[in-house]
Amino acid sequence: MITQAKDWQTALQTWLQTHPKTIPDHLRQLREDFVQHFPIENLEDMTLDQYAVGKPDSFCYWLEFKTKELGSISGGSAAKFGVWWSKSEERWRWNSMYHDEENALGHIKRGLLALMDATRAGQFDTLDKIGRDLLGPNRYSLRSKPLYMYFPEYFLPISNLEHLRYFLSQFGKSSKGDLIALNRQLLTFLCSLPQFEGFDATQMMVFLYENLPPIKKGDVIPVKVQQADVKQPNGANLVIPPISDRTKVFISYSHYDKEDLDRLLVHLRAAKLHNSMLKWWADTEIKPGEKWDNEVKKAIASTSVAILLISVDYLSSEFIIKNELPPLLTASEEEGVTILPVILGPCIFQYTDLARFQAVNNPSTPLSKMNKYDKDEVWNKVVETILNSLEE
Repeated sequence: MITQAKDWQTALQTWLQTHPKTIPDHLRQLREDFVQHFPIENLEDMTLDQYAVGKPDSFCYWLEFKTKELGSISGGSAAKFGVWWSKSEERWRWNSMYHDEENALGHIKRGLLALMDATRAGQFDTLDKIGRDLLGPNRYSLRSKPLYMYFPEYFLPISNLEHLRYFLSQFGKSSKGDLIALNRQLLTFLCSLPQFEGFDATQMMVFLYENLPPIKKGDVIPVKVQQADVKQPNGANLVIPPISDRTKVFISYSHYDKEDLDRLLVHLRAAKLHNSMLKWWADTEIKPGEKWDNEVKKAIASTSVAILLISVDYLSSEFIIKNELPPLLTASEEEGVTILPVILGPCIFQYTDLARFQAVNNPSTPLSKMNKYDKDEVWNKVVETILNSLEE
C-alpha cells in the first residue's frame, strides 16, 4: 500500500503541467558530452590530472560540478573521490588506505571498470559488493553517479543512501540492501506504477526531490533553487543539496600554550575583517555551564580545517589524544578535513601518527626558537592556507 497516495498523485498531476516526463534536451546533451569526454574504454588509461578534483575539466570535476543538474553529489569534501589535488597545499592528497596518489588512482580505476563490466553483463546484484570491495564501503558518490551517467536507463541519479530509504518509505516500501540495490529497487517500483509511464530516471528524481523532499533532521536535504539563471525549461527548478556543514576552523591546543593561541587569534581576527566567511572555534568559546565534551564534539563535527598547536604539553594531554585527535583524524581520512600542525616547541612530533601531516613550520625549528617576526610569518602562513581552502 502506498503511503499518502492521494498527496503524491495529486502533486504529480500538478507537476506535469509545467514539467516534461523526459529529460530536457540540454541535459541530455550534457550527459552525452560527459560520455564522449570520458568514454568507458578510455577509463583504464585515465591519468591523475584527467581524474582528480582540483584539476580543470577532470572526471571528478564533471561528476560533481559540471553535471550537477544530472544528480548532485555536492557536500562533504574532495576525499570522497579517494585522491585529489589540494590547491592550498599544492600537492596530491589521498585516503590513507592507499600508498600514494598513483596507487589510489589504480584502485579507483579498477573499481570503476568492474562496475561498468558488471552493469553491461546485467549483474546488478554484484554492484554494491564491487563498490564496497574496490572503491570503499562509504564511497557512494563514486559508486552511483558514474553508473547513472553511463547507464541512465538502469539507475536513478540519486547517490544518497538515506534519501533512497526515505523515498521508498514514502511509497510504503521496506528498504532492502545497500546503495545500488536501493536505487534499483526504487526505480523498478516507480516504473511499475502507471502514473510514471513514459518517465525517464532523471525526471523521476526531479519529481521526488521537489515534491517529497527528505526532511529528516540533520540530513542533507535537496532544495528548490530560486535563482533565475539555473532554471530548467518549462519552469522546472533544479534540485541540489546545500553545501557541506564543515565550514569552521578548529583549534586544538594545550592550555599551557595559551600565549601561542592568543597570537594565532590575532591573525585570525585580522583576516576575518577582510573575509566574513572565516569562522573558527577554540575551547575559549565554551560558556559556563555548558558540557565540555559535547561542545568539543559539536565543534569538531563542523570543522573543515584543524590547526594543531603541537608541543610536549599537547602530546602529553590525555584529553586531546583520546577525545580531540581521533575524530579529527577520521574526518581527515573520510571527508578530507585539512590538518595543519604548528610545532611550538621541541617534542616527539616526528615519531607520532601526526607526522604524516605536513607541518606548517619545520619541526627542527619550532616557534620557541623564533623571534616575533618569524613567528608571525608562521601564523600568517597558517591563515593564508585557511583562506585558500575557503576558495577551493
